[in-house]
Amino acid sequence: MVFLNTVVEAQVPGGADYFDFPLRIAPKLNANFGEMRNNHFHMGLDIATESRENIPVYAPADGYVGRMKIELSGFGRAIYINHANGTTTLYAHMNRFLPEAEQYLKAQQYALQQWKTDLTLPPDLIPVKRGQLIGYSGNTGASQGPHVHFEIRDTQTESCINPLAYRFPLQDITPPDVIRLAFYDRDKSVYEQRPILVSLIKKNTGYVAGNIQLPFERAMVAIQATDRITGFQNPNGIYGASIHHAGRILSAFQLNNIGYDQTRALNGHIDYLSRFRGAPYYQMLFPPRAYRLNIYTGEGLSDHLEVPPAPEEFQIRVSDINGNISTVDFKLSGKLAVAEQQSPKQGMLIQPRQVNIYEDENIQFVFPEYTFYDNFYFQVRSIFAQTAAFLSSTFQALPEYIPVNNHFAIRIKPNRNMSLVDTGRVVIRRTYRTKTEVKKAVAEKGWFNASFRDFGFFQLIEDKEPPVLVSNLQKGMLIRQGFRIILKPSDNLHVISDVRLLVDDKWLLLQQSWNGYVYAVDENFPEGEHKLTAVVKDEVGNTTTRDWIVTRN
Repeated sequence: MVFLNTVVEAQVPGGADYFDFPLRIAPKLNANFGEMRNNHFHMGLDIATESRENIPVYAPADGYVGRMKIELSGFGRAIYINHANGTTTLYAHMNRFLPEAEQYLKAQQYALQQWKTDLTLPPDLIPVKRGQLIGYSGNTGASQGPHVHFEIRDTQTESCINPLAYRFPLQDITPPDVIRLAFYDRDKSVYEQRPILVSLIKKNTGYVAGNIQLPFERAMVAIQATDRITGFQNPNGIYGASIHHAGRILSAFQLNNIGYDQTRALNGHIDYLSRFRGAPYYQMLFPPRAYRLNIYTGEGLSDHLEVPPAPEEFQIRVSDINGNISTVDFKLSGKLAVAEQQSPKQGMLIQPRQVNIYEDENIQFVFPEYTFYDNFYFQVRSIFAQTAAFLSSTFQALPEYIPVNNHFAIRIKPNRNMSLVDTGRVVIRRTYRTKTEVKKAVAEKGWFNASFRDFGFFQLIEDKEPPVLVSNLQKGMLIRQGFRIILKPSDNLHVISDVRLLVDDKWLLLQQSWNGYVYAVDENFPEGEHKLTAVVKDEVGNTTTRDWIVTRN
């Protein structure tokens, strides 16, 4: 028996019965649509494969292979099937595709001379029928264990539809778990306060929080909540929530129809500062000051509620996509606030609905409108550097805990004589904790420009050091069919832009893995004595080349 919200069912292309479940093992979800992740919503279902790889995956409806994407991180090996109802189903972290797709993929990789590919296929090239094998599950890309990441997208817009709006064989009569409420002063930035947390008591009729008094007049409300599918204990994300008062819906959100160009907006939907400090995810029932993701609705939608002077009743309803609902009842009123001593604000006030520009004699930041979700005061700290390769001081963007929605431009002016510097080998490096990001800088009127999407430490660097290459190849080797040639490049700035392997100047297909690059000797490597050449380049074009004379027998 399958339980489904009939309102959601009526909205999906082709109707709720259009798709079959794509695996023929007992269905279990490791994650669902809309689940909270670092910097993004989870945009599909993670279907468990019994901790095994190479589980057959089948087309859930008639269609054709419309796209194949190969990358080291992200989805790893992903195949996309376009369907007549205007949707595309996606299957990620796969090990193999159907034979016709694998043959076409390899031919295109050789034609393009690149392993990392994103191919669009014509409708008549590889048609598939409902129930046809389309590949085998795996653990490729940024996967944390064997599973199939399954999505349903609108083919034209690429917005992701919640797959559980379709009638898959997952019985669920379990309502969401609501753990606590969080309240915020709307007259302050969410980045300048800690929430007032309220624990809940679970009763047969739902959850209650008793009488809540807030020391401010206008409030934002958030919830900590998860969902579980009946019969399974692992927590998933909720589908939606709403807050009600005096017969009105003050605000509500639902997680559906989200595009990958919008998924980073998760950071405005949650209390990002609390999460940064190690707290659970608190999902906001009201939209932030600057927000373009259309998940919020309400009667005369506002970004806050007015706190009544005397206790009044409120209710929050938290739902999953199957229509199971948990309620939270509480009374809310204001109380006299204790006067706080306000310390003077330091830095430049950022207002997120407009363009904001910070500049001094050494650095400039240009933040487009809607780069941020709320107001805050922006500062830059400078740390002087004297090492010869460093062309500027290090600049830290503060506060470090501010989430960034859009790319912003950064311009740095070098603090040394540039007459001996190769401007084509200048980069801006961003570091934060264990992460490093390097962008090739563009010279313009004595400044160097690049764009980024996160705060951190920024520095202008001249990179003249070529990559280092380690291989299992040796001169004079005898190699056979299936022998694995391994290349392990490394770079001083941790960015490798290109790795190539050639036999007598003919390109060979290297498969990229987390341990390096691998070529398994096949029909593209002829018998006899040949020259093998490996070429490795970094972000600015520094190149390392190595040659070996080997014999294939």
